[in-house]
Amino acid sequence: MSDVLPLRTILYQLLFLVLAIAVESLVLQKYLGIGRKSSIQYAATANLLSTVFGWFVFFIVEPWLPPAWRQQLINYVFFDLTSTPPVLIGLAFITFLGTFIVKLQSLDWLDLILENKKPTEIQVRDRTKFQGRKAQRQSFAEIPNRALAVLWANAASFSAITLIIAIRTFSEPPASF
Repeated sequence: MSDVLPLRTILYQLLFLVLAIAVESLVLQKYLGIGRKSSIQYAATANLLSTVFGWFVFFIVEPWLPPAWRQQLINYVFFDLTSTPPVLIGLAFITFLGTFIVKLQSLDWLDLILENKKPTEIQVRDRTKFQGRKAQRQSFAEIPNRALAVLWANAASFSAITLIIAIRTFSEPPASF
């Protein structure tokens, strides 16, 4: 059964989803100033949608890849074998950008579905004009920006997932057939 169904891939995908939802909900809660429940709902919806979209893209693009890249990608995703890390780093960067775009768009769609208005940006008075650079940086941090919050959340979750993958890679013995 495990030769047909990639259980290891499914379990790691579930682990990464739970980790991403937890990390991203904390970041969204902090940067957007929304409640815990709303931030978890936003993070869960965005991550599930980006995961489903990512797998659709994987299964659509995979047959069109050159045979060498196709073999490397399938070996990494389904058999956990890495032969050329630079290709995987490039794919990880493309994945990061793709998930960022999907997550940002999914929050807009979720607001549209729930008929919520977009959060308005806080108007900061120009009282920091004569307080120096440190005060000006603090006032910039007070402005909630949805795209920036999603970017920080995505970066934090990708960093946590990369750390888990690195720990897994360096702690497990190499797989052999």
